[in-house]
Amino acid sequence: MNNKKNKIISLIGPTGIGKSSLAIKLYEKYPIEIISVDSVMIYRDMNIGTDKPSDEILSSIKHHLVNIRNPDENYNVGQFYNDMRKVIKNIHKNNKTPLLVGGSMMYFNSLLNGLSSLPEKNFLERKFIDDLLLKYSSKQLHFCLKDIDPLSYENIDEHDKQRIQRALEVYISTGKPITSFFDNKIKLSDEYDLLTLKIVSKDRSLIHDKISLRTKSMFNNNFIDEVVHAVEKYDLTADNQSMRSIGYRQVLSYLHGNIAQKDLEDRCVYATRQLAKRQITWLKQFNDSIEIDIAERFCQNIDEAIDIHLHF
Repeated sequence: MNNKKNKIISLIGPTGIGKSSLAIKLYEKYPIEIISVDSVMIYRDMNIGTDKPSDEILSSIKHHLVNIRNPDENYNVGQFYNDMRKVIKNIHKNNKTPLLVGGSMMYFNSLLNGLSSLPEKNFLERKFIDDLLLKYSSKQLHFCLKDIDPLSYENIDEHDKQRIQRALEVYISTGKPITSFFDNKIKLSDEYDLLTLKIVSKDRSLIHDKISLRTKSMFNNNFIDEVVHAVEKYDLTADNQSMRSIGYRQVLSYLHGNIAQKDLEDRCVYATRQLAKRQITWLKQFNDSIEIDIAERFCQNIDEAIDIHLHF
């Protein structure tokens, strides 16, 4: 490995496993700056449902790419990729090491495996797909991907209307699945000395328990009020990208009378567990990494890996 390359550390794992609190502990021990790799923490006024670090923590410990968009704005993987690379360069100018932390696997994939050169948006095809959505549900259109783009079918949530639309748009306009364009270009490892730590648990029940506890805590801390406030402040609907996030989607559905209050917490737990399952599947693609189990000499193993990487 070329030791003259600037260094980066990536901390990646499924939701609820404790990445954010671990990042703060590492910040206190090493010369690092934290960069969030989370597609929902980018939004202002969405704190409880994202398990975002408190305002007190954010004011004392800089978390890059947190609170950079309003909930009525969109943000895509291309914008993230460009923003991330700018932040990385600035952190290196400050003689610090970037610590990338999060669970948004599409974002991490763009960094670790490179960002594809996708076709430009085709507004005629997008209008056609919009018209289809007036007749068919996003779940039905998601099922269409099963034959034409099995990888997208597997990795895109059936409620993620935006990514379903994009996958169908690319296929209709080019005759090729969107995943066929993932012949990625520049990887972070091409430019930087990269250490990727995959935080996992062989005991899936540990993750399930953490998800249940976190979801209960969200609702005990007035999560529903947070969603109501955001919806009123930004005039949000179910079509906004931010409101398609797990937890927010379910609460919005409850506010519209589509979910009973007694079922709301269970719906959020189930959706979050499904997300964790998909994230764990994604993690298997990141081969050039060190896997660390939260139940096996957890902190010691992480410190050893970072000490070696930073030559401490």
